[in-house]
Amino acid sequence: MERLRRVTRLWSWLPAFRAVAETQHLPTASRQLFVSASALSRTIKLLEQDVGHRLFSRNGRRIELNESGERFLVAVRTAMRIVHDGLVALEGSELRGPVYVSTTGLATTAYLLPGLSRLRERQPSLVPHVSHVLSSEVNGRLQRGEIDVAIVTHPIDCDELTKTHLGCAKTGIYCGEDHPLFTAETVSLETLSHHPFAALTPDTEGRSVEAWPPAVERRVGIWVDQQALALQLCTRGQYLAVLPHAVGEPEVRHQRLRRLPLSVTADVDVFAMTRPVLGVNGRAEAVVGAVADVIRTTDKL
Repeated sequence: MERLRRVTRLWSWLPAFRAVAETQHLPTASRQLFVSASALSRTIKLLEQDVGHRLFSRNGRRIELNESGERFLVAVRTAMRIVHDGLVALEGSELRGPVYVSTTGLATTAYLLPGLSRLRERQPSLVPHVSHVLSSEVNGRLQRGEIDVAIVTHPIDCDELTKTHLGCAKTGIYCGEDHPLFTAETVSLETLSHHPFAALTPDTEGRSVEAWPPAVERRVGIWVDQQALALQLCTRGQYLAVLPHAVGEPEVRHQRLRRLPLSVTADVDVFAMTRPVLGVNGRAEAVVGAVADVIRTTDKL
């Protein structure tokens, strides 16, 4: 009973602590919670007095989590997730409401959208929200609950998140029917170097999300952040493009694209980053399973 009273006493302060801890900026946290910055500051001081530890380091107007605060933030996030999972369990076996998904350009058209389409056939009340998030921001936005799933090719390991290998994207170099190489009998790397690509923008570390080998030079005529744009430009005959076979081969069968007879790109590992499952499997786990199923069933080309 004493434990219950102890937690109850500080429970109402936890949302304020989490907002300040995740923004480390009182004005921003106050806008999120619709309270004044001075009220938030008083709440944090009351919490620190109650737990008997400083949770933030203060330097003038700057406020930063210290080591104790970081440990406490992990506990607060976990507690809130357990409560949220309990609410999801009350909804029954049907998944409903929003699920927030971020994705790299490589995976969107090839795997995520088909996976979400199949998932919604089974769970029509589920409403995906798909966005592009910089790789450097993925972990933080997952931890803060701003997104539920991130489909990535270069995951950044984090003890507080779960990394799931979904499969390998097999890719090739494609050109459209109006491209000069569409009817070429032979294609060499030298020939390739004269034709521009529609290429996916590298991640924030400068790494190619298409697994283009650094030792092989290529001309990039345009950078795009989504595979669908590269596919569209390639189909028009303006550019070459590195496409997953799951995207390119249907166009080959309709004679709108040609896969060039060159083995330049390597398979691309695709991962899902999620928060750990604490209770019943929910929306995020359903998205991960659906995308993995698409990779497993379509990339046998």
